[in-house]
Amino acid sequence: MALISEIPSIQELVEKLLSLLSRTVYPREQMESYVNRLGESFKWEGVPYVEIEDDNYIVTIYERGVPSLTRKLKQTEEVLYWLLEDMIFTAAHVNLLKKYGVDNVNTHLDYTSEVWEEIENNVRAAFENIGDPYLSWHLGGKRHELESYQPRKKGEQRHE
Repeated sequence: MALISEIPSIQELVEKLLSLLSRTVYPREQMESYVNRLGESFKWEGVPYVEIEDDNYIVTIYERGVPSLTRKLKQTEEVLYWLLEDMIFTAAHVNLLKKYGVDNVNTHLDYTSEVWEEIENNVRAAFENIGDPYLSWHLGGKRHELESYQPRKKGEQRHE
């Protein structure tokens, strides 16, 4: 008898993400477009992408089409959090661009300390609506932990 994986499928991750993101003020269509990136072959700059391999999540961030960071994770909640951080920040940023009538191609947002504070406040408000453990992780800087260099433990294979 084959063992059933405890790792949810990508589709199950998508459904959970949409459920969590529905608690925010951001429009469902906008959030769906970010969630749908998970299935695209084109890899956007700086966006975490998830694959499942041998009952692990492999989260990869690309820069200029090349993997710049790869992490192997076992915890579904950590993967969801990492994706939420990226999607919520993107939504907060895009909404601020719309608010100020700029596109950052022809017209540009002046990233003053007030603008950054507004983005950070909007991201925090979204996590407050979603709740824990994601809110605590956001406030504690877990994204930085996930995206920073982590020394390999003795005998461990590196996925970077």
